[in-house]
Amino acid sequence: AGGWLMGGGLSASSRLYGMGVDQVVQFEVITAGGEKMTANKCKNADLFWALRGGGGGTFGVVTAVWYKLHQKKAFCEFYMTVTDFNEKTGYNPSTIYKWIDYLVENAPQMSTKWGGYWGFSFALFYYEGTEVDVKNDDFYKGAAALGNVGINLRCSDSYYKLRGLPENTNTDQTGSNEFNIASRLIPKDFVKSNPDKMKEIFKWMVVNGFTTFNYILGGAMQDVATDATAVHPAMRTALFQMETFSEPLIQKLRDEFPNSGAGFNHAAKNETDWENQFWGSNLDRLKSLKTKFDPDNRFNCWHCVGYKEVPEDKREANGSAKSLQLSTNFFILMAFPLLVRSKKNC
Repeated sequence: AGGWLMGGGLSASSRLYGMGVDQVVQFEVITAGGEKMTANKCKNADLFWALRGGGGGTFGVVTAVWYKLHQKKAFCEFYMTVTDFNEKTGYNPSTIYKWIDYLVENAPQMSTKWGGYWGFSFALFYYEGTEVDVKNDDFYKGAAALGNVGINLRCSDSYYKLRGLPENTNTDQTGSNEFNIASRLIPKDFVKSNPDKMKEIFKWMVVNGFTTFNYILGGAMQDVATDATAVHPAMRTALFQMETFSEPLIQKLRDEFPNSGAGFNHAAKNETDWENQFWGSNLDRLKSLKTKFDPDNRFNCWHCVGYKEVPEDKREANGSAKSLQLSTNFFILMAFPLLVRSKKNC
Protein backbone atom coordinates (compact mmCIF):
# COMPACT_ATOMS: atom_id res chain seq x y z
CA ALA A 1 0.00 0.00 0.00
CA GLY A 2 3.01 2.28 -0.42
CA GLY A 3 4.70 4.38 -3.07
CA TRP A 4 5.01 1.64 -5.66
CA LEU A 5 1.24 1.24 -5.89
CA MET A 6 0.30 4.91 -5.48
CA GLY A 7 2.70 5.81 -8.30
CA GLY A 8 1.09 3.36 -10.72
CA GLY A 9 2.68 0.03 -9.85
CA LEU A 10 4.85 -0.95 -12.79
CA SER A 11 6.13 -4.52 -12.81
CA ALA A 12 7.50 -7.28 -15.00
CA SER A 13 3.98 -8.73 -15.23
CA SER A 14 2.25 -5.49 -16.26
CA ARG A 15 2.01 -6.55 -19.91
CA LEU A 16 0.10 -9.65 -18.87
CA TYR A 17 -2.10 -8.30 -16.06
CA GLY A 18 -1.90 -4.52 -16.20
CA MET A 19 -0.35 -2.13 -13.71
CA GLY A 20 -0.63 -2.46 -9.96
CA VAL A 21 -3.38 0.19 -9.84
CA ASP A 22 -5.37 -1.85 -12.35
CA GLN A 23 -5.59 -4.67 -9.79
CA VAL A 24 -7.04 -2.59 -6.94
CA VAL A 25 -10.73 -2.93 -6.08
CA GLN A 26 -10.76 -0.92 -2.84
CA PHE A 27 -8.69 1.30 -0.53
CA GLU A 28 -9.03 2.14 3.13
CA VAL A 29 -7.72 5.67 3.71
CA ILE A 30 -7.17 8.07 6.59
CA THR A 31 -7.70 11.59 5.28
CA ALA A 32 -5.93 14.80 6.33
CA GLY A 33 -8.88 15.52 8.61
CA GLY A 34 -8.46 12.21 10.43
CA GLU A 35 -11.49 10.51 8.85
CA LYS A 36 -11.33 6.85 7.84
CA MET A 37 -12.79 6.44 4.35
CA THR A 38 -13.48 3.58 1.99
CA ALA A 39 -12.71 4.28 -1.67
CA ASN A 40 -13.82 2.08 -4.53
CA LYS A 41 -15.63 2.49 -7.83
CA CYS A 42 -18.97 2.92 -6.03
CA LYS A 43 -18.01 4.88 -2.92
CA ASN A 44 -15.73 7.93 -2.98
CA ALA A 45 -14.97 7.06 -6.58
CA ASP A 46 -13.05 10.27 -7.18
CA LEU A 47 -10.63 9.46 -4.35
CA PHE A 48 -10.39 5.91 -5.68
CA TRP A 49 -9.38 7.34 -9.06
CA ALA A 50 -6.77 9.69 -7.58
CA LEU A 51 -5.11 7.02 -5.45
CA ARG A 52 -4.56 4.84 -8.50
CA GLY A 53 -1.55 6.66 -9.89
CA GLY A 54 -1.80 10.12 -8.35
CA GLY A 55 1.32 9.58 -6.27
CA GLY A 56 1.90 8.44 -2.71
CA GLY A 57 1.39 10.41 0.47
CA THR A 58 -0.58 13.31 -0.94
CA PHE A 59 -4.33 12.49 -0.75
CA GLY A 60 -4.32 10.52 2.49
CA VAL A 61 -2.68 7.66 4.36
CA VAL A 62 -3.61 4.34 2.78
CA THR A 63 -3.95 1.70 5.49
CA ALA A 64 -5.37 -1.23 3.50
CA VAL A 65 -5.77 -2.34 -0.11
CA TRP A 66 -7.94 -5.02 -1.68
CA TYR A 67 -6.56 -6.55 -4.89
CA LYS A 68 -7.86 -8.76 -7.65
CA LEU A 69 -6.47 -12.28 -7.71
CA HIS A 70 -5.08 -14.08 -10.75
CA GLN A 71 -5.04 -17.79 -11.32
CA LYS A 72 -1.74 -19.59 -10.79
CA LYS A 73 0.08 -20.20 -14.08
CA ALA A 74 3.38 -21.63 -15.27
CA PHE A 75 6.12 -19.07 -16.00
CA CYS A 76 9.64 -19.05 -17.42
CA GLU A 77 12.46 -16.59 -16.80
CA PHE A 78 14.48 -15.68 -19.90
CA TYR A 79 17.84 -14.12 -19.09
CA MET A 80 19.86 -13.17 -22.16
CA THR A 81 23.27 -11.50 -22.04
CA VAL A 82 25.61 -10.34 -24.78
CA THR A 83 28.74 -12.46 -24.39
CA ASP A 84 30.90 -10.67 -26.97
CA PHE A 85 32.92 -8.84 -24.32
CA ASN A 86 36.61 -8.05 -23.89
CA GLU A 87 38.00 -6.85 -20.55
CA LYS A 88 40.15 -4.23 -22.28
CA THR A 89 37.83 -2.99 -25.01
CA GLY A 90 34.40 -3.78 -23.53
CA TYR A 91 31.43 -5.01 -25.54
CA ASN A 92 31.70 -5.45 -29.28
CA PRO A 93 29.48 -2.64 -30.63
CA SER A 94 28.33 -4.69 -33.61
CA THR A 95 26.81 -7.32 -31.30
CA ILE A 96 25.15 -4.70 -29.11
CA TYR A 97 23.72 -2.99 -32.19
CA LYS A 98 22.46 -6.31 -33.51
CA TRP A 99 20.48 -6.82 -30.29
CA ILE A 100 19.12 -3.26 -30.45
CA ASP A 101 18.00 -3.75 -34.06
CA TYR A 102 16.27 -6.99 -33.16
CA LEU A 103 14.46 -5.53 -30.17
CA VAL A 104 13.22 -2.41 -31.99
CA GLU A 105 11.99 -4.46 -34.94
CA ASN A 106 10.24 -7.14 -32.89
CA ALA A 107 9.10 -5.59 -29.61
CA PRO A 108 5.95 -4.01 -31.12
CA GLN A 109 4.74 -7.48 -32.15
CA MET A 110 5.83 -9.43 -29.06
CA SER A 111 3.26 -11.68 -27.48
CA THR A 112 1.71 -10.22 -24.33
CA LYS A 113 2.93 -13.37 -22.59
CA TRP A 114 6.31 -11.59 -22.44
CA GLY A 115 7.17 -8.89 -19.93
CA GLY A 116 10.15 -7.62 -18.00
CA TYR A 117 13.34 -5.61 -18.20
CA TRP A 118 16.08 -5.00 -20.72
CA GLY A 119 19.23 -3.03 -21.36
CA PHE A 120 21.70 -2.61 -24.20
CA SER A 121 23.56 -5.79 -23.23
CA PHE A 122 20.85 -7.94 -21.63
CA ALA A 123 17.20 -8.89 -21.32
CA LEU A 124 15.48 -10.27 -18.23
CA PHE A 125 12.03 -11.26 -19.42
CA TYR A 126 9.28 -13.42 -17.97
CA TYR A 127 7.05 -15.57 -20.16
CA GLU A 128 3.67 -16.95 -19.17
CA GLY A 129 3.91 -20.59 -20.24
CA THR A 130 6.02 -23.72 -20.05
CA GLU A 131 9.54 -24.32 -21.34
CA VAL A 132 8.09 -25.89 -24.47
CA ASP A 133 5.86 -22.86 -25.00
CA VAL A 134 8.65 -20.30 -24.70
CA LYS A 135 11.03 -22.20 -26.96
CA ASN A 136 8.35 -22.27 -29.65
CA ASP A 137 7.80 -18.50 -29.38
CA ASP A 138 9.05 -16.46 -32.33
CA PHE A 139 10.77 -13.85 -30.17
CA TYR A 140 12.73 -16.52 -28.29
CA LYS A 141 13.79 -18.20 -31.52
CA GLY A 142 15.00 -14.92 -33.02
CA ALA A 143 16.93 -13.91 -29.91
CA ALA A 144 18.59 -17.31 -29.66
CA ALA A 145 19.72 -16.98 -33.27
CA LEU A 146 21.41 -13.58 -32.78
CA GLY A 147 24.80 -15.07 -32.05
CA ASN A 148 27.27 -14.04 -29.32
CA VAL A 149 24.55 -14.13 -26.68
CA GLY A 150 24.00 -16.45 -23.76
CA ILE A 151 20.51 -17.50 -22.69
CA ASN A 152 19.59 -18.94 -19.33
CA LEU A 153 16.04 -20.29 -19.09
CA ARG A 154 14.39 -21.18 -15.78
CA CYS A 155 10.80 -22.34 -15.47
CA SER A 156 8.38 -22.90 -12.61
CA ASP A 157 4.74 -23.73 -12.04
CA SER A 158 4.16 -20.21 -10.67
CA TYR A 159 5.50 -16.68 -11.08
CA TYR A 160 5.63 -16.36 -7.31
CA LYS A 161 8.12 -19.20 -6.94
CA LEU A 162 10.08 -18.17 -10.03
CA ARG A 163 10.80 -14.80 -8.41
CA GLY A 164 12.16 -16.54 -5.32
CA LEU A 165 9.28 -15.64 -3.04
CA PRO A 166 8.51 -15.69 -0.20
CA GLU A 167 12.22 -15.88 0.74
CA ASN A 168 13.48 -13.16 -1.64
CA THR A 169 11.70 -10.02 -0.44
CA ASN A 170 14.60 -7.56 -0.65
CA THR A 171 14.10 -4.18 -2.30
CA ASP A 172 16.57 -1.47 -3.24
CA GLN A 173 17.65 1.32 -0.92
CA THR A 174 15.09 4.08 -0.58
CA GLY A 175 15.93 7.76 -1.02
CA SER A 176 19.59 7.86 -2.03
CA ASN A 177 20.95 11.19 -3.25
CA GLU A 178 23.66 9.30 -5.13
CA PHE A 179 21.15 7.29 -7.15
CA ASN A 180 20.57 9.52 -10.17
CA ILE A 181 17.71 7.67 -11.83
CA ALA A 182 15.35 9.23 -14.37
CA SER A 183 12.78 7.80 -16.75
CA ARG A 184 11.10 8.53 -20.09
CA LEU A 185 8.22 6.86 -21.90
CA ILE A 186 8.66 5.91 -25.56
CA PRO A 187 5.40 5.76 -27.57
CA LYS A 188 4.67 2.49 -29.32
CA ASP A 189 3.50 4.34 -32.43
CA PHE A 190 6.87 6.09 -32.68
CA VAL A 191 8.80 2.82 -32.53
CA LYS A 192 6.56 1.24 -35.17
CA SER A 193 6.61 4.26 -37.50
CA ASN A 194 10.25 5.30 -37.01
CA PRO A 195 12.30 2.17 -36.31
CA ASP A 196 15.48 3.57 -37.87
CA LYS A 197 15.27 6.73 -35.76
CA MET A 198 14.65 4.65 -32.63
CA LYS A 199 17.73 2.54 -33.39
CA GLU A 200 19.76 5.69 -33.96
CA ILE A 201 18.75 7.12 -30.58
CA PHE A 202 19.54 3.90 -28.75
CA LYS A 203 22.93 3.58 -30.45
CA TRP A 204 23.78 7.17 -29.50
CA MET A 205 22.98 6.23 -25.91
CA VAL A 206 25.28 3.20 -26.12
CA VAL A 207 28.21 5.43 -27.08
CA ASN A 208 27.39 8.26 -24.65
CA GLY A 209 26.67 6.45 -21.40
CA PHE A 210 25.46 2.92 -22.12
CA THR A 211 23.89 2.00 -18.76
CA THR A 212 20.10 1.79 -18.72
CA PHE A 213 17.51 -0.46 -17.07
CA ASN A 214 14.25 -0.46 -19.01
CA TYR A 215 10.76 -1.95 -19.03
CA ILE A 216 8.86 -3.29 -22.00
CA LEU A 217 5.28 -2.04 -21.83
CA GLY A 218 2.01 -2.56 -23.66
CA GLY A 219 -0.25 -5.60 -23.58
CA ALA A 220 -2.89 -5.44 -20.85
CA MET A 221 -1.68 -1.96 -19.88
CA GLN A 222 -3.21 -0.70 -23.11
CA ASP A 223 -6.58 -2.35 -22.41
CA VAL A 224 -7.34 0.30 -19.77
CA ALA A 225 -8.69 3.69 -20.87
CA THR A 226 -6.19 6.54 -20.58
CA ASP A 227 -8.47 8.40 -18.15
CA ALA A 228 -9.61 5.38 -16.11
CA THR A 229 -6.81 5.87 -13.57
CA ALA A 230 -4.63 8.81 -12.58
CA VAL A 231 -1.40 7.54 -14.16
CA HIS A 232 -0.05 9.55 -17.08
CA PRO A 233 -2.14 8.61 -20.15
CA ALA A 234 1.11 8.08 -22.09
CA MET A 235 1.82 5.05 -19.92
CA ARG A 236 -1.09 3.31 -21.67
CA THR A 237 0.32 3.85 -25.16
CA ALA A 238 4.06 3.46 -24.53
CA LEU A 239 6.19 0.52 -25.61
CA PHE A 240 9.25 1.24 -23.47
CA GLN A 241 9.97 2.94 -20.21
CA MET A 242 13.61 3.94 -20.39
CA GLU A 243 15.51 4.37 -17.13
CA THR A 244 18.83 6.20 -17.16
CA PHE A 245 21.47 6.99 -14.53
CA SER A 246 23.33 9.92 -16.09
CA GLU A 247 22.28 13.37 -17.24
CA PRO A 248 23.45 13.06 -20.88
CA LEU A 249 21.24 10.02 -21.47
CA ILE A 250 18.06 11.38 -19.90
CA GLN A 251 18.55 14.75 -21.58
CA LYS A 252 18.85 13.02 -24.95
CA LEU A 253 15.48 11.34 -24.34
CA ARG A 254 13.90 14.58 -23.14
CA ASP A 255 15.11 16.32 -26.30
CA GLU A 256 13.85 13.56 -28.58
CA PHE A 257 10.56 13.00 -26.71
CA PRO A 258 9.72 16.34 -25.02
CA ASN A 259 6.08 15.51 -24.30
CA SER A 260 6.08 11.74 -23.90
CA GLY A 261 6.00 11.74 -20.10
CA ALA A 262 8.00 10.07 -17.36
CA GLY A 263 7.21 6.96 -15.34
CA PHE A 264 6.38 8.15 -11.83
CA ASN A 265 7.67 4.99 -10.13
CA HIS A 266 11.16 5.70 -11.51
CA ALA A 267 11.08 9.48 -11.95
CA ALA A 268 13.98 11.89 -11.62
CA LYS A 269 14.09 13.87 -8.40
CA ASN A 270 14.91 16.96 -10.48
CA GLU A 271 12.53 16.31 -13.38
CA THR A 272 11.83 19.49 -15.34
CA ASP A 273 8.16 20.38 -15.89
CA TRP A 274 7.50 17.54 -13.46
CA GLU A 275 3.74 17.99 -13.05
CA ASN A 276 3.01 17.58 -16.75
CA GLN A 277 5.61 14.87 -17.24
CA PHE A 278 4.20 12.80 -14.36
CA TRP A 279 0.44 13.15 -14.99
CA GLY A 280 -0.20 14.80 -18.35
CA SER A 281 -3.87 15.54 -19.03
CA ASN A 282 -4.88 14.05 -15.65
CA LEU A 283 -3.11 16.84 -13.76
CA ASP A 284 -5.98 19.35 -13.49
CA ARG A 285 -8.38 16.78 -12.06
CA LEU A 286 -5.75 15.61 -9.58
CA LYS A 287 -5.17 19.19 -8.38
CA SER A 288 -8.89 19.66 -7.88
CA LEU A 289 -9.11 16.47 -5.83
CA LYS A 290 -6.08 17.48 -3.79
CA THR A 291 -7.93 20.64 -2.79
CA LYS A 292 -11.03 18.61 -1.95
CA PHE A 293 -9.38 15.98 0.25
CA ASP A 294 -6.47 18.01 1.67
CA PRO A 295 -7.52 21.68 1.57
CA ASP A 296 -4.79 22.77 4.00
CA ASN A 297 -2.08 20.83 2.15
CA ARG A 298 -1.03 18.90 5.25
CA PHE A 299 0.36 16.13 3.06
CA ASN A 300 3.03 18.17 1.30
CA CYS A 301 5.63 15.96 -0.34
CA TRP A 302 8.36 16.55 -2.91
CA HIS A 303 6.98 16.72 -6.45
CA CYS A 304 3.62 15.31 -5.45
CA VAL A 305 0.32 16.79 -6.57
CA GLY A 306 -0.04 20.15 -4.84
CA TYR A 307 3.60 20.34 -3.74
CA LYS A 308 4.61 23.68 -2.25
CA GLU A 309 8.20 24.46 -1.38
CA VAL A 310 8.81 24.90 2.34
CA PRO A 311 10.78 28.05 3.29
CA GLU A 312 14.26 27.40 4.61
CA ASP A 313 13.47 28.82 8.07
CA LYS A 314 10.59 26.35 8.52
CA ARG A 315 12.64 23.26 7.80
CA GLU A 316 14.07 21.07 10.52
CA ALA A 317 17.72 20.16 10.66
CA ASN A 318 17.12 16.85 8.92
CA GLY A 319 15.49 18.59 5.96
CA SER A 320 11.90 17.67 6.72
CA ALA A 321 9.30 20.37 7.26
CA LYS A 322 7.58 21.07 10.53
CA SER A 323 4.31 21.26 8.63
CA LEU A 324 4.32 17.51 8.00
CA GLN A 325 6.18 17.48 4.70
CA LEU A 326 6.33 13.82 3.81
CA SER A 327 9.08 12.16 1.83
CA THR A 328 8.47 10.50 -1.48
CA ASN A 329 11.78 8.69 -1.60
CA PHE A 330 12.24 6.55 -4.66
CA PHE A 331 12.53 2.83 -4.72
CA ILE A 332 12.59 0.18 -7.42
CA LEU A 333 10.40 -2.77 -6.53
CA MET A 334 10.24 -5.67 -8.92
CA ALA A 335 6.67 -6.31 -7.89
CA PHE A 336 3.60 -8.10 -9.06
CA PRO A 337 -0.04 -8.35 -7.93
CA LEU A 338 -0.32 -9.88 -4.47
CA LEU A 339 -3.32 -10.56 -2.29
CA VAL A 340 -3.55 -8.15 0.62
CA ARG A 341 -7.17 -8.82 1.51
CA SER A 342 -9.99 -10.46 -0.36
CA LYS A 343 -13.31 -8.72 -0.72
CA LYS A 344 -16.18 -8.75 -3.14
CA ASN A 345 -16.52 -5.87 -5.55
CA CYS A 346 -18.79 -3.08 -4.36
